[in-house]
Amino acid sequence: MLFNQDASEKSQQLFIENALTQLVILMLQYGPGSHLKELPTFQANDELHKVINALKDSYDDDWTLDEMAMQSGLSKYQFAHLFKQTTGLSPYSWLQIYRLIRSQELLTRTTSSILEIALQVGFKNVGAYNQLFKKVYGKTPTAFRMFHDGNK
Repeated sequence: MLFNQDASEKSQQLFIENALTQLVILMLQYGPGSHLKELPTFQANDELHKVINALKDSYDDDWTLDEMAMQSGLSKYQFAHLFKQTTGLSPYSWLQIYRLIRSQELLTRTTSSILEIALQVGFKNVGAYNQLFKKVYGKTPTAFRMFHDGNK
């Protein structure tokens, strides 16, 4: 049991490190800041636009790579390659970062708890949300909220 937990934690850490590298590349291209309300747009074919629109419409759903690929009409391997080639991010990394961006408004405009916000935007648990948020923004969701409350 402990081995599976350690493997799961290492897998999650590897995902976060990979997602952060991809995010840094995007931020360098389009400018850093918590002011982003959307990820940058890019030239994509109709299949990718269809998937991205579906992801944006239901970002809080529990998407799998198979479901995303089905939306595109491509095999999951073709889809994942095309998505990464076009956006610079893996489909799952893109979705997690989009969820973080969407959570910013909830943090600054509602009094919902951090747990409620994390679950509302599609994270499975508040720990994963807090960890990714802190790595991306350099502060916890609570500190982010307090900073923005103080600047109103």
